Amino acid sequence: MSVPSPVLARFEEQLGRWLSRFGGDSPVYEMVAYHFDLAGAGQRGKRLRPQLCLLVAEAEGARVEAAFDAAVAVELLHNFSLIHDDIEDNDRLRHGRATVWARYGVGHGINAGDALCSMAYLALLENAARLPEERVIVMSRLLHEAQLQMCAGQALDMAFETAPAVDPGAYLQMIEGKTAALFRATARMGAVAAGAAVERVDAYGEMARRYGLAFQIQDDLLGIWGRSEETGKPSLADLRKRKWTYPVVWGIAAGAGAVEALYRTGAGLDQGQAEQARLTLERAGAREAAQAALDRYLGEAEAIARECGLDRDGAVRTFLAQGGRRSA
Repeated sequence: MSVPSPVLARFEEQLGRWLSRFGGDSPVYEMVAYHFDLAGAGQRGKRLRPQLCLLVAEAEGARVEAAFDAAVAVELLHNFSLIHDDIEDNDRLRHGRATVWARYGVGHGINAGDALCSMAYLALLENAARLPEERVIVMSRLLHEAQLQMCAGQALDMAFETAPAVDPGAYLQMIEGKTAALFRATARMGAVAAGAAVERVDAYGEMARRYGLAFQIQDDLLGIWGRSEETGKPSLADLRKRKWTYPVVWGIAAGAGAVEALYRTGAGLDQGQAEQARLTLERAGAREAAQAALDRYLGEAEAIARECGLDRDGAVRTFLAQGGRRSA
């Protein structure tokens, strides 16, 4: 389950044309070109969300070109959220490179993100030239709704930074908004672009929502047990920042008192404390529990995909394997 390379190359050309509308001499273009690594100096994202949009449209019998503008819109909005996320999370590295705000300053980072957000909706409106107007309106509503859910999820994530404890239910609510919402909208937009029935649109959305939850839990696992070369982040960065992730929330709820004590200090952890927390979580079974949750959500996504005729030979699981920590 992946978009053929020639189609993905055409998508990249379409995305590049949109980014070039800023104008080569614009400071904003310099920043978004750096963020998207248009010079090719580092690791680009896997374009999972636009691929999903195109795959669903094709599965519903449409030519992938019918969903190109929607796929571009999704990728632009996703990257707007990444630029702002990096500011809000005080992250200085992404894909092993300085983040936009770390390189150009917070103000420029906010401005560059805002520009991508505006461009996302302009790209979506391009569909009016080739699709019925009612489909474009529905896709616009879906993307706006997803953005609001992403904001709500991010607000929870930031609130967790100063929380002495996080309930597992609250954590799942947070990732429903921050991560799963855009995956859900992406799949639904691909189906709408193809003119699918409402029931099919909703089914693809549920598949993608569960996929998004699995994706985030995989990201959480890599944040603790992944290698720096695959994450593009310093080792144990999530624990050192005292970030609430699925293994941490589950582990503390299961009685990992040493981790709870470290998190209750409200301060970041040093390397030794982070290593201690990782070992404590592993002994408490948090790693296995997170993997089990990932497998459960992924299995649910696969079941829906099979009903829709999209999952062939474990394609959904293979699609997840394309992703990785903040490389999507």
